[in-house]
Amino acid sequence: MAANTTGKADDGPRCDSRDDSFAPRGDEFSARNLSTAAHRVAKFGGRDRDLRRDRRVMALADACRRCCIREFDPQHLAITSWAFAKLDIEVTQLFAAIAGAAPSRLGEFDPQGLANTAWAFATAGIEAPQLFAAIAGAATSRANEFKPQNLANTAWAFAKAGIEALQLFKAIAGATSSRLGEFNPQALANTAWAFATAGIEAPQLFAAIAGAAPSRLGEFSSQNLANTAWVFATAGIDAPQLFVAMASAATLRVNQFRPQELANTAWVFGKAGIEAPQVFAAIADAATSRLAEFNPQNLANTAWAFGKAGIEAPQLFVAIAAAAPSRLGEFNPQNLANTAWAFATTGIEAPQVFAAIAGAAPSRLGEFNPQNLANTAWAFAKAGIDAPQLFAAIASAAPSRLGEFNPQHLANTAWAFATAGIEAPQLFAAIADVAPSRLDEFSSQNLANTASAFSCVDWKIDPEFFAELARRAVGDLHALDDRGLSQLHLASLHFHLEWPDYRNFPLTKHQQMLLAAHQCQDPSPSQLQHDVATALDRVGWTPHIFEHVTELGLSLDMAQPDTKLAVEVDGPPDCCGGLDGT
Repeated sequence: MAANTTGKADDGPRCDSRDDSFAPRGDEFSARNLSTAAHRVAKFGGRDRDLRRDRRVMALADACRRCCIREFDPQHLAITSWAFAKLDIEVTQLFAAIAGAAPSRLGEFDPQGLANTAWAFATAGIEAPQLFAAIAGAATSRANEFKPQNLANTAWAFAKAGIEALQLFKAIAGATSSRLGEFNPQALANTAWAFATAGIEAPQLFAAIAGAAPSRLGEFSSQNLANTAWVFATAGIDAPQLFVAMASAATLRVNQFRPQELANTAWVFGKAGIEAPQVFAAIADAATSRLAEFNPQNLANTAWAFGKAGIEAPQLFVAIAAAAPSRLGEFNPQNLANTAWAFATTGIEAPQVFAAIAGAAPSRLGEFNPQNLANTAWAFAKAGIDAPQLFAAIASAAPSRLGEFNPQHLANTAWAFATAGIEAPQLFAAIADVAPSRLDEFSSQNLANTASAFSCVDWKIDPEFFAELARRAVGDLHALDDRGLSQLHLASLHFHLEWPDYRNFPLTKHQQMLLAAHQCQDPSPSQLQHDVATALDRVGWTPHIFEHVTELGLSLDMAQPDTKLAVEVDGPPDCCGGLDGT
């Protein structure tokens, strides 16, 4: 997001506005002439790429550098830095000279000069910690003198440059909250963006913006609208009226959105958990035909957002499935993981996407963070994709990094390998080693998933660890839905089979409740199960019961109870498939 200091550049003359006589006579120009010339070129030239090769502009920059320390007053320093940042020309020596000359004179700068200088260095990407520290000190005590645009640009600059300046942000928040009616839409959006990006808690300011913005969203550009939505979602600010207003505004204007704005808006409403089906429908329509313009992060974020919101958009996902595989080399680890997660979550069949991710990911797992590793494993297991090389690579990469995993990552990883039926004894041993000291952090669902996962694999663990999982889960059974209770039922059966002499297993007292919850589960037979049953009928294995349920609630795909013969088709997924690993 770029801060706007002078408004939109006029569509005025370009080369004609530059003085051909400057290059040979630059040393005759006064400080005022030099800064005025720089301002004029920036105003009329904008970010014209031809300027980067224009000898006159480079000569102007060199003359400013030689003059700035001895002759430039504060206004000249501010104007010149703003001009060359606006031009987007690499003149590091000039910026270094300004950074050296300005700090001792900031007391002479007016508020706009302070704001423009900070904006210039942030925009140009010039590291100048001493200058920023000096500006922070000067601006903090004078924030009430700043105009709205100055406040917004200063906040934006420090956030963009990644400079910590808590006292400055507090001063800006104090000066801003009561004056938001004077802010234009971009200043509102930039201020909100700055505080969210800098991670500054400013509840009164955000509440004021949330109150001021809805009635003015019609004035917001598509970028301002998308960025403001991003801010409130990222900061986790509860602003339901603002989100409702933004949903209405975005729905009407999605055809004006650029690809990043489409992706960001979808991401915002997915992240915030706001029900906005009309926004998602409009974004799906607008995005489907424009995916060629989307960069990898936009593709991944859009897919993730629809998955997170639980929105069905089959045409959009079919289009993403067609666009993504050939571009996976450009995807970063999070893009890969989020794309896999999105297709698994929505249940959209996309074998070409999963095959491409399975091919691309193993060699890059060292770049994956714990969440990427866990989500990728979860996605392939959830989608029922056979990817032994990928699972083997994750099983090799994960054990040494489990200390970085949060409880959900640990539980989801165990769930994924159990559901996929992958033997990974070293991984399960590592999880069993890491988890006990962190069980206080596990949610009830994490506990249920972990217990169920271990009960689904042929891995011998310490019964005390298993019992402790159960003990923790019993303490918060009301937090589990029937699916979670069902999984604890299966885990309990496994425990009693493995350790029949163990006394006082925590789940024993709750067995009837767990069984009742398990019996409520839909067995959801697979197509393969139906096909096998049909084949057995044809060869004469009759009569048999399809989906036979025993007294203990165990489901057998096909069985002849009288002969005690049964056929199990789907293996471990039939045991673990009900876990809520999302």
